[in-house]
This record gives sequence, C-alpha cells and structure tokens, in this order.
Amino acid sequence: MFNIMSDIANQTKYTRHYHPRHLLAQYAINQIATLELRSQDIVKAMGYPIKHTIPACERLRHVLSNKYLGLDGSYMDKYFTAEEFLATLFSVLDIPYMPFAEDIAQIKDAAVHAQHDNKNSSYGSVSNGYQQISEQDYEMVDRVEEYKLKKSKEC
Repeated sequence: MFNIMSDIANQTKYTRHYHPRHLLAQYAINQIATLELRSQDIVKAMGYPIKHTIPACERLRHVLSNKYLGLDGSYMDKYFTAEEFLATLFSVLDIPYMPFAEDIAQIKDAAVHAQHDNKNSSYGSVSNGYQQISEQDYEMVDRVEEYKLKKSKEC
C-alpha cells in the first residue's frame, strides 16, 4: 500500500525541499528520488530557459507542496499553464499522464470549488472538500499501485 508517512521520512538530497500535501505529488517525489534528479535538472528538461531556473524551481517546489498541485492558479508563469506544467513534469519523470488525467481534473475541480467556497463564506464547506479529496485519493492510490505493478512486471 502507498504509505505517505514513510515516504516523507525517507527524503533524499533530491527531495528534501518538497513537502507533499497530495498523494500524486508524493508519487512524483518518489520518482524524483528514484531517478536522482535535482530540481535544476527537472526544470531544464521541462524546457525552461537557464535564466529562469530559480523561479522555475520555486514553481516546481510549490506545485509538489500544494494540496491542489498548483491547479488552483496559485503559481503561474508565462511558460506553462497549470495543466501543461503537470503534463510536462510527468513526462520528464517518466510518469504517464493519461492514467491520472481524471484525477487531475478532479483536483482542479476541487480547487475551483474551494476558491468559490472561500469567496462566499469565511468558513465555506471546507470539510466537505477535504472529504471529497480523501475519497478521490483512495481511487488514485489504486491507480498508482496498478501502474507501479504494471511497470514492475515490464522490468
């Protein structure tokens, strides 16, 4: 089973700056550790110009530490939309995007609803949003595990 707490405890020099708040972010961080990629290497492979390395690394850190994976519009730049950033990041990390496309759409939808709730009320229905995300996480864990199993059988 996917154990986020043990994965957080096992941070490496490649992942110590990331503090995942979403299971898909943790999966990406695990892949970064496996591939031994520095953030500079990742953003370079994503196509960011050298002079934008620092802001791109900050965006990477933000996305992997944000509970909505940056799909809430909390960090943007002129190079990628939020969805393009994730798709390109997944490509660099050798993670197929399509098995998680529905999860990403649900995360984006949850982010939109959370923003809407926050605008309408100081409290909103935040607990409902957390419950909805938790239920979605169980389904996503199954997809991550299926992908890991499939990938291990290919090796």
